[in-house]
Amino acid sequence: MEEEINMTNKKAQEEIVGFAVIVIIVSIILVFFLIFSLSDKSEAESYEAKSWLMSSLQYTSSCISGYENLPVQNLIIACYRQEKCQDEKEACSVLNDTLKGIVDESWQVGEEFPVKGYKLEISSGDEQIFLAEKGNYTGSYKGAQQVIPEGAISIQVLFRAYY
Repeated sequence: MEEEINMTNKKAQEEIVGFAVIVIIVSIILVFFLIFSLSDKSEAESYEAKSWLMSSLQYTSSCISGYENLPVQNLIIACYRQEKCQDEKEACSVLNDTLKGIVDESWQVGEEFPVKGYKLEISSGDEQIFLAEKGNYTGSYKGAQQVIPEGAISIQVLFRAYY
């Protein structure tokens, strides 16, 4: 009789341990689910926006420095340093014209288009180097950002396309 009680107690203990393991596994799964479902999906970088931003930074501008046309990424640095191109145009002026042309040609904005607005901002700390925005800001957007290191500072390039 005593042996039967011990067997019953062992089975009960095994069932309790098994139940506890199941509860722990389900709890972990729920925590991961909550983390992913509560995270702000509008902040997530999109492949499309990131690809566009990276290719735009590699676009060759009309600003000549030395013996080559500067890519936009280097033109941003030249603008930050307030340099001039070989033809004596301000680097910031060429940057402004180049980026506005790229963004306007790439992202059609309006009620009849999927993209309702965009914002392209380049800054270093509190200093704004460039800003282009068009259309309406909605709660849903795809975005990308890139940091350009420049000596002891860094230049932040932020792009958002609002849907």
